[in-house]
Amino acid sequence: MPIYLYKGFDTNTGEERKGKIEAESLKAARQKLRSTKKIIPAEVKEELAVQAGSTTSLFSSNKVSLQDLAILMRQFATLQTAQVPLDECLRALTNQVENVTLRNTLSAVKDLVSEGKALADAMQQYPNVFDNLSVNMVRAGEASGNLGLVLERLADFQEYQIAVKGKVFSALAYPAIMILAAFAIILYLFLNVVPELQKVFVDLKAELPWYTEAVIGFSEFLQEYWYIILLGLLACFFIFKSWHASASGRLKIDRFSLEVPVFGPLLVRLNVSKFTKTLSTLLGSGVPIISALEMTKNVLDNKIISNVIEDSKIAVQEGASLGNTLERSGEFPSLVSHMIKTGEKTGELENMLHHVSVAYDAEVERKIESMISLIEPLMIILMGAIVVLVVVALLVPMMNVMDSLG
Repeated sequence: MPIYLYKGFDTNTGEERKGKIEAESLKAARQKLRSTKKIIPAEVKEELAVQAGSTTSLFSSNKVSLQDLAILMRQFATLQTAQVPLDECLRALTNQVENVTLRNTLSAVKDLVSEGKALADAMQQYPNVFDNLSVNMVRAGEASGNLGLVLERLADFQEYQIAVKGKVFSALAYPAIMILAAFAIILYLFLNVVPELQKVFVDLKAELPWYTEAVIGFSEFLQEYWYIILLGLLACFFIFKSWHASASGRLKIDRFSLEVPVFGPLLVRLNVSKFTKTLSTLLGSGVPIISALEMTKNVLDNKIISNVIEDSKIAVQEGASLGNTLERSGEFPSLVSHMIKTGEKTGELENMLHHVSVAYDAEVERKIESMISLIEPLMIILMGAIVVLVVVALLVPMMNVMDSLG
């Protein structure tokens, strides 16, 4: 049912009122305002509806974030655990959600459910909001009669995804800031300080050592051909982006990212944590292991690890052990494959995966802390070395000129 935004005046007090109302049509919305809310409508307009089957949000300025979905699923789980009827849950959630896209989607899902569709089938109509993993978990929850528990697991998983993104951001943000600061200082030296001192050297007709001439030459090149450097950097960026979009380029880049010192081990642990957490959540929600592996493969960002999961899915379909397949790939730490094999033998695969996820989450945090503590002094040393190089290259001829004058 469409949702309408309205502005109007209270018939009793004359005060201005505004809000949202559900109605079959614009005319019905105006009638409903007068009859039920006792409001004289001054302006009524429909919120844009989400198109079923759309893969991109129509509200580019109001997209549904993972944080919005996590909050929604947590509230949904609470209502379901309290045994509130499904249509009432959806109505309550629709009324309190602030995100326009999500509110309209929930309203549409509520209408589909009222028509007799299963919740998972209704959610599946809106892939721009609800991904395949969420839909399949809800479907498993409906089939098992444990929708509240499954929604709680889904909320936990989405909150975990937010935490993982936060860890990756914290790992990359500090080095990026340090590098930008270093470039800013270097550019300032070469574009402002060096040219001024160059004028002094020219006026004094000083003889310059080779390293000073090199610094001045680089400064002149930056001043005259900065646009060429900028265009070159942009060209490199687009070439890299195009290469990364290709299948072979993506594989090579993802392979390099797993093997590069410092960052490589961190990325391996992040992918292991994400894999084990996702698979554990899906299996615990009642999703069959083949479907769970397929969805887990699509959640992972690294193509190398994703391909290993695809091979493992095929092997499990043929009756092989998941742990043995991961071990043969050589991409997963031996502890992970050993724990999975133990879980398969004891029938506790879900719990084993959860324990591995917790362990690697803690290790990721330690790796990030140690990496940041290592990067800080290295960047300070690098920046200091560049500044000292420029200062020495400029001060030595200056001191020679002063000695000759003295």
